[in-house]
Amino acid sequence: MFFNLNKCVGHITENAIKQISEAFGRRLQNSGITRIQWIALYYVKTNKRISQRELSNLMNVKDSSAGRLIDRLERDGFIERERDNSDRRVVYIQLSEAGDKLISDLMPIGIKFNEDLVSGIDENELIIYEKVLQKMILNTKK
Repeated sequence: MFFNLNKCVGHITENAIKQISEAFGRRLQNSGITRIQWIALYYVKTNKRISQRELSNLMNVKDSSAGRLIDRLERDGFIERERDNSDRRVVYIQLSEAGDKLISDLMPIGIKFNEDLVSGIDENELIIYEKVLQKMILNTKK
C-alpha cells in the first residue's frame, strides 16, 4: 500500500496551521508584538489574573516556554507578576495598564482575522469542522 503524504490529514492540518499562524503574524507585524505574545495577552486579559501554569496550559506550551514569554512581556511593561502569599511557588500574572491598552487596541485585528478566515464558510460547516477536529484530538489520545 502506498502512503500519500499529501492526503494525510495530519500533514494537511499541520500545513494549514502553519499558513494560518504566519498570516496572523503578518497582520500583527506593525503592532510591535508577535502572534504568541498576542495570544498570551489575550488569555491574561480574559482571565484578569492567571497563574503562569494556567497560562502555559491554555497556550499548550511548556512551563519553561511560558516563563520566557512572560519574562519578555514583563520586560516590555505589558504584564506584572505577583507571587501567591500562601504558596510562593505560584506566580500570578496580570496585565499592566500598557498591556491592557495594547491588547484592547489589537483585539480588532484578531476579530477581523477570524472573520476573514471563515469568510464564505457557513455556520453548519464550521460546526462540523469543530466536531471533526475534536474527534481527531480524541483519537490522538488512544
